[in-house]
Amino acid sequence: MNSTVFTVFVLPYFIGIMIRLIFIKWKKGYILTGAFAALSVIAWIWTKHLTNHGVDGTVMLWALMMTELTVGALITGVIGFLIKKLKR
Repeated sequence: MNSTVFTVFVLPYFIGIMIRLIFIKWKKGYILTGAFAALSVIAWIWTKHLTNHGVDGTVMLWALMMTELTVGALITGVIGFLIKKLKR
């Protein structure tokens, strides 16, 4: 696997998973995932309002990576929630 592909497509998932795992015991960990989602939405709105309608590759990569980070954190949060629910 190319290092750029790993950095852009795989690493954000792992970072999202790791950050959410660090805060898995925190009862309000969903706030962290919500913050990631808000940053992702802001990045996508930013790409929409560029002068060339989102052609700037760097900002689009940031938006994509923030979305992947959010998805990684969301998946970890849902799995953690289901494990807590099943233990009860």
